[in-house]
Amino acid sequence: MNVFAEEKVAQGYDDYYNTDFGKKVGQIEEQLVKDLMQEIPPMPMLELGCGTGHWTRIFMNMGYEVTATDVAEPMLRVIRTKDLKINIRELDAMNLPFEDNSLKLITGITMLEFVHDQQRVIDEIFRVLKPGGWLVLGCLNSESVLGKTADNDPVFKHAKFLDAASLKEKLDSFKRVEIKSGVHFSESFEIMDGKPEAKAYEPAFMAVMAQKG
Repeated sequence: MNVFAEEKVAQGYDDYYNTDFGKKVGQIEEQLVKDLMQEIPPMPMLELGCGTGHWTRIFMNMGYEVTATDVAEPMLRVIRTKDLKINIRELDAMNLPFEDNSLKLITGITMLEFVHDQQRVIDEIFRVLKPGGWLVLGCLNSESVLGKTADNDPVFKHAKFLDAASLKEKLDSFKRVEIKSGVHFSESFEIMDGKPEAKAYEPAFMAVMAQKG
């Protein structure tokens, strides 16, 4: 089941990042991803699982030439209403319509959790990336409070979260993998980042950069 194919999910997807809580989470996530991408210069980017365009806009503002893709048409209908200077395509991440060794940069933020076959998606990405090319992911940590309570959420209950070890295992074909983590939720979902107590809680968000050999 693709929960993002439901109209009500697509229409309400941006609402979270417009709340004060969502803005704080978004700022932490964005900084983690930007820190990892400092060495990746502006260039054409294939964004998988673009959703309604939250990260698309961030990548565009960073100077990347984004082709935003998603398999869920309701999400694409929303992103098409936004003033974004990007290319938009409906595309299945498990069957990428690109030649081997043809792309330099692929991203997917909170995309991998919602695909049917995670390893197949990673293998497809590896296939189409050029040697030296980059994959940038944002993944949700199964060991965090968010991961352990995912079944209580109407969207996250459909996701397959990963921990850092299993994520690195899936990316073992890449020559280099870096992970930066943040968004430490307490049991009451207070954001603990920046507080001494943060280290007591597993981070919910893992920003990942992997480079093909």
